[in-house]
Amino acid sequence: MATENTKRMETVILPDTNILIYSIAGKEPYASVFKNWIRNKQLVFSVIVIAEFLIKSDQLESEKLNYLLSYFKTIPVDLEIAREAASIRKTYLKHKQKLLLPDCLIAAQCKLHDVSLATANPTDYPKKYITIISTSNHL
Repeated sequence: MATENTKRMETVILPDTNILIYSIAGKEPYASVFKNWIRNKQLVFSVIVIAEFLIKSDQLESEKLNYLLSYFKTIPVDLEIAREAASIRKTYLKHKQKLLLPDCLIAAQCKLHDVSLATANPTDYPKKYITIISTSNHL
């Protein structure tokens, strides 16, 4: 039977753009937790998060990200993820709830690849479909 610490180490984590920005900038407690995820080889990156990060990153921040990307897997957006994201968004729109397509794509990546999402904005994502690690309960 796995202990709580073992479960945490086995959890694969996809950092949302805000977590990536705060961590690479050295903002605490994000940076320390992010370093632990690196040390424990728990990270995976979304191509959506990478694109969002690179929009505002400077050269040094881009280099830090590229270094990380050389060690960790990235999850692309393929047809299966696109269909799942559309389904998630359609469900939320039926209930008059706003959920942005990039966030639906990230949620679909997490759901289909069975990874947890680390975010400072848990209300941006559909908790029904994915496991969310938010700053309020884990950072």
